[in-house]
Amino acid sequence: MKLEPDEGLRAASSVIEELPRMPKARELLGVMPKATVELVRSVRERGVDRAEAERMAEYLVKLREALDLENPAPFDENCSHVIGREWHEIDYRDEGMTWENQKRVYARHGVAHFRDVENLERFFHVESKAPYFQKLYRPRGSIP
Repeated sequence: MKLEPDEGLRAASSVIEELPRMPKARELLGVMPKATVELVRSVRERGVDRAEAERMAEYLVKLREALDLENPAPFDENCSHVIGREWHEIDYRDEGMTWENQKRVYARHGVAHFRDVENLERFFHVESKAPYFQKLYRPRGSIP
C-alpha cells in the first residue's frame, strides 16, 4: 500500500468507523487485510455503496477459499491496489504499466471498474487464466 501519512490517518479512521457496520468485510479482514482496508476506504473516500462493498467482501472471501492459494500474500496486496476503484484511481507507479492501457485490455472483457461484484467476477475470470496468476499465487483450486 502506497499511503502518505495523511492517507494512512484517513484509512485508519475509515476502518474504525466503517468496519463495525460491515460484517462481511470483517470476515474478509481475516484472509485479506490489505484489500479489506482499501474496500472500507472505498466506502468512505470513493463513494462505493456499503452494501455493494459487503457483496465484494463476500465474493473475495469465497474466491480466496475456492482458489486455495499456496501464496496468498501477494494476492491480497495486488487486490488492494484495485478494489473499490475506477481505472484512473489505480496507482501503477513502478509497475511498468498505465491505467489507460490496462483499461483498454480489460474493456474487451467487460471490466469497466472495480466498484462492484460483477466487474470483479469478470476481472478474476480473465486474470485467473494469465500465466503470472498461476506462477505467483499457485492456486490449487479454481474460480467459483
